[in-house]
Amino acid sequence: MDLTTYTGLQAAIETELNRTDLTTAIPAFIALMEAQTERQLRVREMLVTNPAFVVDSELESLPNDFLETRSFYLNTNPIIPLMFRSIESLEMFKRANPGVGKPSDFTVLGSQFMFIKAPDTGYTATLVYYQKIPRLSGSQASNWLLAAHPDIYFYGSLLNSAPYLKEDARIAVWAQLYQNAVEALKVADQRAQTASSGLKAQARMF
Repeated sequence: MDLTTYTGLQAAIETELNRTDLTTAIPAFIALMEAQTERQLRVREMLVTNPAFVVDSELESLPNDFLETRSFYLNTNPIIPLMFRSIESLEMFKRANPGVGKPSDFTVLGSQFMFIKAPDTGYTATLVYYQKIPRLSGSQASNWLLAAHPDIYFYGSLLNSAPYLKEDARIAVWAQLYQNAVEALKVADQRAQTASSGLKAQARMF
């Protein structure tokens, strides 16, 4: 069973389902799995840093692959962390702090960031965010998730095939295997972060 590539994953799913008439359906099972999984996962492999995000308007477009902000700060001297607020809180803050100036707070409004205060000039910021899972396709044979955790792809795709195939009896099995794999990745990520936080630099002895 080859679970290292998009083509191999499709073949493995076809073999497991013992069907040869799902060529057009299997990519949809995989796409549904990707959407489902990125709603659950927030792990270090998904983090992206943009050190040159331009803030020169009250509203700025989110990155195309944006899921959630991890940290956001202006590259000023000193650095100014941008505080996330709910839309309601930001609107209240805006009324209490009218006009333009150096942004200090932000929220996510649809497909845009909203900043308060509205910037009085252009600022460069560093945005660290969780990105969407890169979608597998004919031109994207693999990604970090398939390479390191093929069981999530395999069982998640099988789970999403069940409603289409009316395989109610197998939903519970595939759901458990899929969820076990997702939870194992979350635990591994937490362990890695906990271990890293305890590391101490040591002088090298010659």
